[in-house]
Amino acid sequence: MSEFARRQFLGAVTLLGASAAVPAVADAAPESRSRRVRFGLNYTPSKNWWYCWSDWDAQSIRADLADIRALGMDHIRIMGLWPELQPNATFVRPEMVDRVRELLDLAGERHLDVEVTVLNGAVSGFLFVPPWMINNGTGKVANFFTDPDTLAATQRLFAALGKGIGRHPRFLGFDLSNEIYWFAQPLGIDVAPAVGDGWLRTMFADAEAAAPGRLHVAGIDHFPWLNDDYFSRDALGSTGSVSANHTWAGWVDIFATYGPMSTPSLHYSEYFIELIKAFHTDPHRQVWIEETGISSVWMDPKLIPQWTQQSIRNMVSCEDLWGVTWWCSHEVNRGLAGFNVLEYDLGVYTNDRRLKPIGATIADLVREYDHNPPTPIHRSAALVLPTGMVPSIPFFEPFMRLIDKGVRPAVVKASRATDKAYLEARGIDKLIQLDEV
Repeated sequence: MSEFARRQFLGAVTLLGASAAVPAVADAAPESRSRRVRFGLNYTPSKNWWYCWSDWDAQSIRADLADIRALGMDHIRIMGLWPELQPNATFVRPEMVDRVRELLDLAGERHLDVEVTVLNGAVSGFLFVPPWMINNGTGKVANFFTDPDTLAATQRLFAALGKGIGRHPRFLGFDLSNEIYWFAQPLGIDVAPAVGDGWLRTMFADAEAAAPGRLHVAGIDHFPWLNDDYFSRDALGSTGSVSANHTWAGWVDIFATYGPMSTPSLHYSEYFIELIKAFHTDPHRQVWIEETGISSVWMDPKLIPQWTQQSIRNMVSCEDLWGVTWWCSHEVNRGLAGFNVLEYDLGVYTNDRRLKPIGATIADLVREYDHNPPTPIHRSAALVLPTGMVPSIPFFEPFMRLIDKGVRPAVVKASRATDKAYLEARGIDKLIQLDEV
């Protein structure tokens, strides 16, 4: 493989829930907020996926959240659908804001914190385009990165949500959008990184104004890190409260190229954590693995529990990790059409709420870490990323070779390699050049 493949659109998540046994895990109290590493799930409602916003069933949601808490999770990430929340540029539906608040209330019953993802035009392979954004004469969609009216509308949406949930005790913060470039690309909307960076700063300012002091992030996968498009790596490493990333080894050719239990496969998320930290201006800024997951489409199901356990152990070996939020809670109902086949498989519970081996594996790790918090590896040696290099295969493979040699490296940009104060702040005393690996 000469380069990472572009991620395909995800395929979806849905519905219909029944009652099933859950593991005997005590419902831990709110002190789980003090964990060294937070653990949570991307919530996918078992009944009607996120179509549930307009087909509200509080009892089904309550049962789903009980499933999640039974695994020892302390938070969830949820998805708003942009047209549902804001059907008109100047109108945010109060009913939908009320339902977001009710979901937070239900999460509070289970001591779960909630990250609310807002400007979602693309979720699980489907496009959700607000009708007011489409020109009814040309069919073109407004460039939401630059169009003044759209920017004003997004500010109204954040303000309305902030008023409705901004002080809720279970509200973690806003995720600006779910991988917004996968919404932009099929609509023919492309922007230079400088423009995307300006959008990030504007949106984070709006999120902070709406809900001061909360955990506001930009939900991003590998694409802008491995392409010079939409956002710069420096902006992703310095805007928002922490750096959120979605590390999907299966959406690139990692398993097929290196093998499912190879070093590149098992340390894929670890690589991105350390890569992202190289672009932080605050040496102790945190990284959040906001999405990661695995499917039997990619790997023999018998290997999934072992792969999951080792992948998580490698993630928590990193310093300054905020948390791991697995994708996802419940499988999509196969009665819902059009989802990628993977989406019917990714849950830690089946759609009828039966716990899968992957869910039991994650629950076991959470229990272990609650009794014996994981100790991170201090990485005193760093692999130097040359100026201008896109950190794909030519950098990724040397990082993995170092791990095979027994070195767990940090990453440093070449532009910081002579900054003694910076290196000292990160505790790095050895630099490794690519030609030394």
